[in-house]
Amino acid sequence: MTGAYVAISSALQQAVGQSKFEEFNGALWHQAGKGAKEFAEAAGLATETAGDVEAAMHVFAQASMGPEFVFEIVESTKDKHVGKTSECPWHKRWKEQGLTMDTCGAGHQSWGAGAAESLNPNFTFKLTKNMLRGDANCEWVVERKK
Repeated sequence: MTGAYVAISSALQQAVGQSKFEEFNGALWHQAGKGAKEFAEAAGLATETAGDVEAAMHVFAQASMGPEFVFEIVESTKDKHVGKTSECPWHKRWKEQGLTMDTCGAGHQSWGAGAAESLNPNFTFKLTKNMLRGDANCEWVVERKK
């Protein structure tokens, strides 16, 4: 499924350009991320701390997008959690299809923001590194609002 979506993303970006693609893709993934709350409640996952929110996001991502993710914890406190991945199905499909466009930067940020917001509105999500933009891994911060 990730391969089909990456191919569709490439075709859409070629048709409308990167800016319009990101506008469409961001809105789509933000809405998809909001499903995290219902998933977490059904699975009985905690969502009180930054680590809880981030852990629920990992389980939701793997359940909805496949098991190819490899997640690591960089830092974790009750108010801030930094996570990263060096293996991702989206990045694998991007490489397999030989793409150079950023198929998931706006989507990853928007999905994370929607998921964090739905899981616990006291937390935010920020994508800080992106493999499709040349970083060695994707990295993000889930942090309590100040």
